[in-house]
This record gives sequence, C-alpha cells and structure tokens, in this order.
Amino acid sequence: MKKFLFLTALAAMMWGGVEPLSAQSLEPEFEGEVVAVLPDGAARKLEKHNVRIKTGAGVYIAGFAAAKQKTKVVIDGSTAGVRLDGSQPIELIVRAKDNKADPMSIVRVFRMKATAKNRSAVIAAVGTFNVQSNTMEYLPFEATKYGESSYRLTFETRPNGEYGIIVSNPNNVDEKMVIVSTFAIDNGSDPKKK
Repeated sequence: MKKFLFLTALAAMMWGGVEPLSAQSLEPEFEGEVVAVLPDGAARKLEKHNVRIKTGAGVYIAGFAAAKQKTKVVIDGSTAGVRLDGSQPIELIVRAKDNKADPMSIVRVFRMKATAKNRSAVIAAVGTFNVQSNTMEYLPFEATKYGESSYRLTFETRPNGEYGIIVSNPNNVDEKMVIVSTFAIDNGSDPKKK
C-alpha cells in the first residue's frame, strides 16, 4: 500500500499535478521585481515605490549655472522594510525582460540618503558652465543568469545604508514611470577596507 501511494505521488509530480520545489522557484513573478535571498534559502520580495522627481533651483548668472541644480528621486519613509545583514553574503534576484542583456546596463543599485521623512538620491546635477554630472553612489555587484529572465546579484562590499534598485528596459525608450525597489544593509562589511 505504501509503495502504491509513493508511486502515485511520484506520477502526479511527473505529470504536473504537483510541482516539486526547485532553486528556480525564487525567480520573481513580474519584470522589474526584486527578491532578497535570505540565509535560510527563502526569498523576500523587496518593497516597490513610485518615486517623486524633485528638482532644486540653481543660481544662473549670464546664462551659466553658478550653483548646482540637483535632480533627485525621493521616496517617502525613512527606512526600508527589508533589512539585510551585511556581515553575511547578500544575494538579490532581479527579474528583467530577459537575461540576454549585460546586467550592468539595465540594473542600478544605489545608496540613498535617509532623513526622518524620506530617502533620496541625486540622479543629476548641473553646475558651472552647464557641466552635468551623476552623483549617485552605486553599489557594485557581480551577476549571473538565473531562471528564465532574471539575474542573481552578489555583493562583495556590503556597507551599511539604505539602497534602491532601478531595473530599466533597454527596449523601451519611453518609460513613463520610475519604480524603485528598496532594501537596507545593517552590520555591513567592506572587505576592501580590511
């Protein structure tokens, strides 16, 4: 009888009745979503936010910018709900349109400045003589293909802080909305500083 039940369960799994768990089950469901891989192997979806774009006025003299005009992405709330322990390896799985593009060209992981009300990052600054710069502090990562359409990101340096992730679609030149997934690192480590 036990053998019959075992064979029935095995046949059901093989014919699609019950899907066995696999490592690929951590792949996020939708494009642009990000999950953190926890130390126990489970996954936790990062919070997604619609951001506000805020531009501060610069000072202009004779047509030139004498003081920097900054454009920021701003997210309400001072801290991310997903907090990761930087003393342990950190892995994120990012779902893209597909995983054929260089992940460095479509995934941006950046540090945000936190205040009591919000988190923000400067995405552009225009200064003297209209020189433009991007002052975002990016968190470097290594990436490998994961599942059908995702990348698995790992981080050698894991400094404390609030972070955001933007996943762009290189095939869509008219993106209407910026979505940022957020996480924070506590007990961070930076092997390069040891």
